[in-house]
Amino acid sequence: MRRQALRTAAAVGLALALIGAQAAPAATLGGLHDARYCEIIELKGAPPDATAVIWNTIGLNRCPAAWWEAFDAGALARELGDSAVVLNGPRHFLMDSVTASPGRVRSFHGERLRRVATIPIRTAADLARTPYADRTVERDNTWRWRRGRLVYELVAPGGDVYVMQAYSQIVDRKLTIGRLRSLGRGLDVPAGWRYRVRRLRRALEVGANGRATIVQDELQNTYQLARTSRRPGPRKRRRVSIDGATRMVEATTPGTIEDHGTVSGTPFGRGSVEIVVTLADRRATGGFRLLYPDGSITGTLSMPFTIEGSEIHFRGSARFSGGTGTYRGISSGALAVRDDNTLDGQNGVVSLTGFATW
Repeated sequence: MRRQALRTAAAVGLALALIGAQAAPAATLGGLHDARYCEIIELKGAPPDATAVIWNTIGLNRCPAAWWEAFDAGALARELGDSAVVLNGPRHFLMDSVTASPGRVRSFHGERLRRVATIPIRTAADLARTPYADRTVERDNTWRWRRGRLVYELVAPGGDVYVMQAYSQIVDRKLTIGRLRSLGRGLDVPAGWRYRVRRLRRALEVGANGRATIVQDELQNTYQLARTSRRPGPRKRRRVSIDGATRMVEATTPGTIEDHGTVSGTPFGRGSVEIVVTLADRRATGGFRLLYPDGSITGTLSMPFTIEGSEIHFRGSARFSGGTGTYRGISSGALAVRDDNTLDGQNGVVSLTGFATW
């Protein structure tokens, strides 16, 4: 797990939703390839009863630069009576067309936007933006790419494929469609992930029948899960017992501690682990990623610690929050986690026990 893969920003991560389920009949909109658009996201209320309402310029305008740059998120939130506003753009679509049920339209300072999704925000985590972490968005739509188009994809451990639906000029204002071919050289993808470019031999459709799984990279480019390698079948509850050895490495995000190592145990076998935490109030909090040949598992942890002589001892709990490949959809209750290390961080012994379902 890279530092950037765990870093969060105080923004509504569910700004990833682009087309939502509405009551109107479905319609098809074309001419979207490299079309510029923007979104205004209203956060109403506070977790666990907050709602993100997403408005998009799709099919109405190309997000005029002068109009967009004149917005101030704080001032707009006060004007609208919202808890917060996120200005999500400019972005550019990559598909050729979309079929969806259009939502209602309203004006924001002279330009019309369409309501494309309303999403409940139940926890503070729903307000975080975490690169390379799955988001589930409730919407019904189908993206279509014509034969011969270049598509830009993330391939996750185990073979799951996400196709880029839109690139962003929020972080890198100079990013253009022409630079997407070489984008992989600049991305800090997690271990086991890769970026690839391919030309379509046949037309591509990527649908969302009520739910879509989305990830973003650290530049806030957005990808939708197009293919998963997990075999169909019922999910089972299994006992988990993992042991490992770790050592501290140079952290890529200031203020964090990063450990890398190897793990083995039931039922996953041999793999690797990357752990990223922050230390405050005698507690380590953060996340981890387990990597195996047939997929990866991500999770969160919270561990109070004590120091005895030249050693530091962590005892706490962890949870699996998601996975790829064989472990797509994995979940767990509280898992018991232990980590004993020397103060220089070079002799870690870790264990994780409990039950998980996948």
